[in-house]
Amino acid sequence: MFLCSPVRRLFRRHALIAALTLIPWVGPAVHAHAASVSGDVTTTDGRPLPHAVVTLRSASTSASALTGPEGGFRVDLPPGSYAVALETPGLVVTRPTALAVEATGATGVLIEAAAAPVREEVLVTATRSEALSSTLGMSVSVLDRQRLGDQDAATVLRAIEEVPGIAVARAGGVGPQASMFVRGGESRFAAVLVDGVPVNEPGGSINLGTLLPLEIEQVEVLRGAASSLYGTDALAGVVQVVTRTAGRYEEPNLHGTLEGGSFDSWRLQGATSGRRAGWDWNLGGQRIETANQEPNSDFRQTAGALALGRGLGEHTSLRVVARADTSKAGVPGPTAFQRPDLDASYERTTAIASALLRFAGERLTHDVRAGFSRANQLSINPEDSGPYTPTFGDLQGFGGSDYPNPEGYQNDTRRLNAGYQVEAQLGRMHLVTFGCEATRETGEIGDRREALLAPHRTNAGVYAQDRLVLGDNVFATVGGRVEHNGSFGTRAVPRVSLAWRVRPGANATTLRASAGAGIKEPSFLESYGVSQFARGNPDLAPERSRTFDVGIDQHLLDGRLRGEATLFHQDYENQIAYFVESYDPFTGSYHNLGRTQARGAELALDAAPRPQLTLHAAYTFLDGKVVESAPDADPIYAAGQPLLRRPKHQASVSAQSHLGRLSAGVTLVIVGKRADSDFGGLGLMQNDGYRRLDARLRWELGRGLELAAAADNLTNAKYMEILGYPALGRAIRGGLRWRLGGGQQR
Repeated sequence: MFLCSPVRRLFRRHALIAALTLIPWVGPAVHAHAASVSGDVTTTDGRPLPHAVVTLRSASTSASALTGPEGGFRVDLPPGSYAVALETPGLVVTRPTALAVEATGATGVLIEAAAAPVREEVLVTATRSEALSSTLGMSVSVLDRQRLGDQDAATVLRAIEEVPGIAVARAGGVGPQASMFVRGGESRFAAVLVDGVPVNEPGGSINLGTLLPLEIEQVEVLRGAASSLYGTDALAGVVQVVTRTAGRYEEPNLHGTLEGGSFDSWRLQGATSGRRAGWDWNLGGQRIETANQEPNSDFRQTAGALALGRGLGEHTSLRVVARADTSKAGVPGPTAFQRPDLDASYERTTAIASALLRFAGERLTHDVRAGFSRANQLSINPEDSGPYTPTFGDLQGFGGSDYPNPEGYQNDTRRLNAGYQVEAQLGRMHLVTFGCEATRETGEIGDRREALLAPHRTNAGVYAQDRLVLGDNVFATVGGRVEHNGSFGTRAVPRVSLAWRVRPGANATTLRASAGAGIKEPSFLESYGVSQFARGNPDLAPERSRTFDVGIDQHLLDGRLRGEATLFHQDYENQIAYFVESYDPFTGSYHNLGRTQARGAELALDAAPRPQLTLHAAYTFLDGKVVESAPDADPIYAAGQPLLRRPKHQASVSAQSHLGRLSAGVTLVIVGKRADSDFGGLGLMQNDGYRRLDARLRWELGRGLELAAAADNLTNAKYMEILGYPALGRAIRGGLRWRLGGGQQR
């Protein structure tokens, strides 16, 4: 393929990684006079289930097979009557539960599986193709459409706050700067994807404050280094947002929401989805406005999302997905310490698009993908508000100036990528993946009163992976990637994981372990900056990470309870830090000076004790510290200090009840003390912990109408996720939701 030509030479030099996908497997001898049975495994609504073990048992024999990329399987066994089982926790075979095999064989068998009360999740982030979470030895979490609907979160970041291993920090209400820390990594150490497209700015930075829920199918979180598949940025993990698509049997429909609430907030959302004449679509738009809490902290956003699919034949399909939004917000600054800046603001536009052409056979799937992402932010401070001195209680900090800039500071970055991937079922128990991709990064960055920095960089990579099953109950994933980066050159990164299903069935016990490595490219300014105060360093090495974790997953009460426990250790090395090279004249640049370490435990519990009640709980213990830092670093970053804005203890408990037409839920989030800094000379180095209680209520009126209400921070707790930026007080919102038309949904 033409996409592979830039990296073909690299792959030949690192043939060992490709060889990992060719691990031999010897299956059982074929029975004499055996018949060949083939078929497909799907959910009850028609969604294929790949990498699932199908077992057919009779009184005298049994045979198993691994489903392929599209849920297909084939097995040889003697004629007779067999019970059909799916060796996957969280899934129950609904039909057929028994199968009669004749000497002529049985072809075209369709096995359907329904979700148990605590369901099995299907995700793509961990393996770059659909996989059942129970077959992976990695630490993964999925917030599906139902869970996201139950949460009714105002932002995506608030939704994933309940995932173990993740800490968040927001500069106030809805819309301001917001960051995410995965397993103690820096906010730029997790790769963020939207429909498979990386949306981090080159170098890993990303502002998640403007990412709001709009027609989202699910959010997938992979914790632990994942550069073996995704290349740069995936040092601490991967978070992927998947846009909603129409269900397999969904009829055309319209749905929408109109709500208003505290802080002069209102939201209007409308969408249409369905299937007709070989097409499927989901198209939605949203307008949101809020004044937030502090002066000049108002936020406005207009956003849209599109998912469009078309079958091009029996085995070929094309899917196009796009999301875009434009936002504007005031920036009052750290109002807990100083007067609000009443004229500073930013305007931000993001655009994401992807196209996927897929050929899916029984044992072979080809994907050709192209993607584009752009984030363009202009920060403006038109007037000089005069000098100020930070104060907090009896504390007084350093005096500061407003630094007006009517032209503004621009940060406009773009990423264009293309790739090819093939997935093949080899033998009965191997799913092998090979892919290559190339990314072009460009930007226009800097003070608009001067010439803008216009950097560009091209990256290319090849990756390979083997997912295999040993003895029907041991699932191994082995893979790696060779990455050539326009800044730091060529690196290879591996990953391996193992899931051992010690006890099968509805009350399954699974032990798992994984290890891997991550790399991250420098930012444009770190590599190409031209200012004497922050000169770029073209010789920077990539920031690196190593991850190890072990865990146990336990299902109980016939699938109504699932618990997970994970111990993890992560090292982050070669971290890039600013270094003052001279004070006369003053010059500075960037060097690989930092190293941090994070280790701890993650616990999660999902339960459905009754059909109308679901419970979720999560807890994270994080022991993170700075190991090495720049010689002249701020004391908050000195060796031995705890990691900034990453709490040692964090927990959440959520309950959701559905009683007839009424549903209600509550969520309690508990965040412990954490290291922080006022960065204004006040001497504050710790941020207090807090407790936040959220509640929601929905009442179905009939004929597609529903009343909904939610209260964020119901007890009006006073706290700051980032020192200096007060969190929103009690925020109550409510409104009407409607749905017109439509049939069965996925």
